[in-house]
Amino acid sequence: MAASVPVRSTSFISAALTGRVHGTVIELDAPVPDLEGQRVRVMVEAVDEPDTAALLRAWDAWLHKGDDGPLTDDGEPEFP
Repeated sequence: MAASVPVRSTSFISAALTGRVHGTVIELDAPVPDLEGQRVRVMVEAVDEPDTAALLRAWDAWLHKGDDGPLTDDGEPEFP
């Protein structure tokens, strides 16, 4: 006869959220309802956020001063 193992019923809520780490505090971008005041397991990984301003500057520089000079249509018809 197998030994009986107590079964623990838990509700499982899983969500992937982003936020910022400040020492031992994690400030989330959005609230987590239904978990207020409960102990939770947190897995942390870095989220690479592109520097959109730098990307726009690089795109603009390439557009105006690319390898072949500024991009222009020289009056040629556009393709649909």
